[in-house]
Amino acid sequence: MACIATALVVGGSIAGMNAAIALAQQGVKVDVIELAAEPLGASLAFSGRAAMALVDLGIYDEVRATGRPDEPGSTAVSIRSAATGEIINPGPQRPSWPGAVPAVGVYRPEFLRIAHEAADRLGVRVRKGVGYETIQDGADGVTVSFSDGETGTYDLLVAADGIGSKIRSMVFPEALKPEFAGQLSIRWMAPGGPVQDEGWYASSVGRLGFYYLPQGVVYVAAVINLPEWRWFSGEEVRTTFTALLDSMTAPAIKELRSRLNESSELIGRPFEWLLLPDSWYKGRILLIGDAAHATSAHMGMGGGMALEDAVVLGQSVAAAATLPEALDAFMKRRFDRVKLVVDTSVGLGRMEQQQAPPAENVALLTKAFASLGQPY
Repeated sequence: MACIATALVVGGSIAGMNAAIALAQQGVKVDVIELAAEPLGASLAFSGRAAMALVDLGIYDEVRATGRPDEPGSTAVSIRSAATGEIINPGPQRPSWPGAVPAVGVYRPEFLRIAHEAADRLGVRVRKGVGYETIQDGADGVTVSFSDGETGTYDLLVAADGIGSKIRSMVFPEALKPEFAGQLSIRWMAPGGPVQDEGWYASSVGRLGFYYLPQGVVYVAAVINLPEWRWFSGEEVRTTFTALLDSMTAPAIKELRSRLNESSELIGRPFEWLLLPDSWYKGRILLIGDAAHATSAHMGMGGGMALEDAVVLGQSVAAAATLPEALDAFMKRRFDRVKLVVDTSVGLGRMEQQQAPPAENVALLTKAFASLGQPY
């Protein structure tokens, strides 16, 4: 039996909606508030223990059915020649174990639809377009007033409100701010069928990788070194991305270039990272996901760490006699794994900026994935 009866989750994206599922699985009555009316984004990938978290949440089969499972012969993590497309490195090795499930890539809005429906089935109350006005943490509960005029008191408030978390600023006013990682991320859902020679390509301009999704799109992720933080306009993102494509002559990149036009929607953002030290909770308020530990996409594990947060939170409140015991147990299980992902991702970005040989990046990734293969 869970040590709490009620919980409020602020933020209904990857960390938040799945935390609601994990808590509801333990009999907790959960409310979720989410300001965004519709989910946005490109693609998510879940591998290793993060894929097992989907199993624990009861949604792996649905995600696999709508996504792109990793199949024998896939070259999506390989490193290829930007000139010819030939494989020059097969990419990092990932551990396996009895009962392991294949990694899966999934269109983000589809993933959030699946999670939302799973939460609905468990009785979670999801309120979209609703925010909070005030939060008062007390000895007997967290009292919250909402933007729609309602109020509520909960045993636990889970803040999953992203890298720009306002609750983090309120609870930990002296906490570190997100730090620029020295690179620009550009993502594109290119329309059309599969493109041959999936993998990662690099030139003097930057690097990009791609894989096909069943929604009839090719997910393209690009990374470009950026000397200092600045926001890019839509036109600047397009110009930068076009220059990257034009710097490569491999057939696959030429095919992608032919699909790019003035109406193509590109998402361009500077990479930032954050890791709260020590405890991510104070009183009855806990931060999870990007609110506590945001990272760049170099390991492809940001979403996976959010899923693990969700599952471990559910397990912790089920196993502990009191909420403080549960939150302490949660931190003991989460901090070192998350720190490994953040530190490795930041390190990989710096290696790219220093033009380290690809084999060094692959070796660091392989070592980190081996550690993450241990149960969470």
